[in-house]
Amino acid sequence: MNPCSSIAVSASSWLIPKRSGPTSLLPEQVEGSVAAATTPAARLILALAAVHAARVAQIATLILDDVDLGNRRLTIAGRACPLDDLTLKLLTDWLDHRRHRWPSTANLHLLINNQTANTTSRVSNHWISAPMRGLDATLERLRVDRQLEEALTHGPDPLHLAEVFGLDEKTGHALRGLGTAPPGNQCRIVERRDSIEG
Repeated sequence: MNPCSSIAVSASSWLIPKRSGPTSLLPEQVEGSVAAATTPAARLILALAAVHAARVAQIATLILDDVDLGNRRLTIAGRACPLDDLTLKLLTDWLDHRRHRWPSTANLHLLINNQTANTTSRVSNHWISAPMRGLDATLERLRVDRQLEEALTHGPDPLHLAEVFGLDEKTGHALRGLGTAPPGNQCRIVERRDSIEG
């Protein structure tokens, strides 16, 4: 006689929960965010999150001294990052727009707007993330997707991830269990960069 036979269990309680780890964004989700980035600032912000995995607060606190165009470097949160062609173009486009729009601003922050151009304050996190708000590919999801892509493409080596993104050891180890890249993921960075450029 089974002692558990009188216990009622619904069919849904037998379902296996889905993996709660990070999942890759679909190309159409990324394209939606690219289409929403209609200003020079929004395009640069998108690239900083999608290519360099920068957090919203890190983007908002960037200052002009963090930019080294001659050496093609951008310092994000104390970490010098080489500038790829796309980010370099978007950065120079933004700097040209910034210089034309606010020629006499004393604000040293890289990103400024109408409210901060006459102050020394940084833009708000809300302003940074506004163009992607409500979309599937938010800045945070793009940032995480970039880290996931790196782990899948180059292997989930915590030291490599810490070097590329400035991650702490615990975060690098959390991404370690991701395994190998599913078919097609190796080309997603190139596809994303092409869609931002276009």
